[in-house]
Amino acid sequence: MARKKTFLVVFVVAAVLIAAVAGSVYNATQHVPDFYTEALYVEPTTAHETGEVLEEQVFAFSNQVKKPRTWSLRLTDRQINSWLAADLKEKFPELLPEHIEDPRIAVKGKTLLVGCKYNGQSLNSILAVSLDCFLVEGEPNVVGVQLHNVTAGALPIPIGQLLSEIDTYANKAEIPIRWQQRDGDPVALITIPSTGKEIEGEIRIDALEFKDGEILLSGETIKTKEELKEKVVEGANQDAPEPSPLLEPPSES
Repeated sequence: MARKKTFLVVFVVAAVLIAAVAGSVYNATQHVPDFYTEALYVEPTTAHETGEVLEEQVFAFSNQVKKPRTWSLRLTDRQINSWLAADLKEKFPELLPEHIEDPRIAVKGKTLLVGCKYNGQSLNSILAVSLDCFLVEGEPNVVGVQLHNVTAGALPIPIGQLLSEIDTYANKAEIPIRWQQRDGDPVALITIPSTGKEIEGEIRIDALEFKDGEILLSGETIKTKEELKEKVVEGANQDAPEPSPLLEPPSES
């Protein structure tokens, strides 16, 4: 009898502990990061207009980089969030997986924070990740994206599955990614193409900066060596004197 009572007590205690742990885990997954709460709200009356301004900036920028010149682009997280809220679903309805909703970003200091709602079969939570983005020294036009602090609510989650999904979507979009480690975190190395059909030269990224609320990108499109050689040859041909007409010998009388 005493053994049965002991067993029942142990069973009840274990059940209570499991319930408490499950409740704590669930509560942790329902936590909403402060940055996401702030970024989620977008003024409905101005969201579409702000998103259009962003599209105009990006369109003008895409034209700038096609010609040999210096160029720069400045975007704010407010502009990006307005576009995500007002235009993403309408213009790119199949871009996001069906279990992902309301992506938002925030730039805090030099760190990029990304969050979204995740509605899965076994988990409904706010997924968030903090990123450090930088130009890789010694590798032209290579951007490094360091991932750390991946969470579901307030609960840290394994990063392996996230990396697998990133690879899957990168392959679909034909974006080549290499992976390295930095300070124990995975780093995605993404090469930005330097040439293209409509680009009159080579793109060279000089700076990528993140500071409170802003993303800054600058660089230059320069003539290729082949184009410079062609220009020199064309100039030389234009400067060369025309040959003198041949004199006809005097006719004999």
